[in-house]
Amino acid sequence: MRRSFAALCILLSVLIPRPAAWSADPVAVQAEGMAAVIEGNTARAREEATRHLYRDAVEKALGAYVQGITEMKDFAVVRDRVFSQSQGIVTSTKNLAETLGQDGILRLTADCTVSTTVLDGVLGPAVIDMLGNPRVMVLVDEVVEGERQFLSTAEGEVLRVFQKAGYLIVDPAQAGVIREGELEAARLSGDPAKLREVAKSFRSDVLIHGKAQGNSFARQKIEGVTLFGVRSQLQLKAVITQNAVVLGTEIAEAKTKGTSPGDGAVKGFTTLAPRSAAELVHKVAYALVSGSSGGIPGRTYRVSVSGVSFSEARNLREGLAGKKGITGVYQRSFADRTLEMDVTAELTSEEVALALEALGVEVTGLTGGTVEGRKHP
Repeated sequence: MRRSFAALCILLSVLIPRPAAWSADPVAVQAEGMAAVIEGNTARAREEATRHLYRDAVEKALGAYVQGITEMKDFAVVRDRVFSQSQGIVTSTKNLAETLGQDGILRLTADCTVSTTVLDGVLGPAVIDMLGNPRVMVLVDEVVEGERQFLSTAEGEVLRVFQKAGYLIVDPAQAGVIREGELEAARLSGDPAKLREVAKSFRSDVLIHGKAQGNSFARQKIEGVTLFGVRSQLQLKAVITQNAVVLGTEIAEAKTKGTSPGDGAVKGFTTLAPRSAAELVHKVAYALVSGSSGGIPGRTYRVSVSGVSFSEARNLREGLAGKKGITGVYQRSFADRTLEMDVTAELTSEEVALALEALGVEVTGLTGGTVEGRKHP
């Protein structure tokens, strides 16, 4: 598989959202755009040449920012998605020059600035979509001074990193598919087998689980304020839910100060979790792209159907689940007569759309990773 080298380049450079301190500088390139002036319509030619100018700028920035990117199989699909949003990625143009040749070709040249932050936000999700939109579940048991926290700061930070990178995130609050208390019991047990069973019940493809611990080791008074020195530790492991293949692990530690042990621990987790999750995003995506993990069967599509009653929504879920090639149907939400689902299938989005049509749904929108429709009256 020729994806390995290029995938590594992409994942080490643009797949994840970096903390501000890590952000790369914008890429400066000189770009050119051209278009033929037809029937004297210079304005139209200028618009087309401008689009080509932006595309040329983004293409050159990609080459400078991610070496080897063109070697990825099927990357043309990803590249075209990036080009479709090139005007938002190019943040400034300077020294814009326009010339009209005797051949009737209008040429534009400019010094362009390409935002790597925006480029990350477009390219990362596009690469994730090519992986098949794996569904990720994050479960982190957080303990401060021996007491488990009701809300896990580390878990929330890890979720944000994976979500911003473009992964579909499993939302336990919307699932309603396991017995009350089972999720919390598995989280507190720390037993990998129990955690995986819970993740399976949510139809998660990848499980990120781990422990976050914070303990004070010193205290001092400064101008009447007591400050606590806190050592925060974070351990994360990413596994494929179905077969427990480990995709990556991260272990990190930080020492901080806070007005209480909890305050210091939160500061530590807020520092550790984004960095650890960022590294884990690389490892998970690279393992999936390279095939070293064996991959995840099928791919996940976001499916939205409007105009359905509650009973019709249930019939749609059951009808889809019974279709050949569809391996899982997960309901994200049902509100205002709109059903939102993740559908895992060894099918194309067009084939999923045809399955919906067979169930009486009018398909109103279709992309490589989404299907939208409404129920016939």
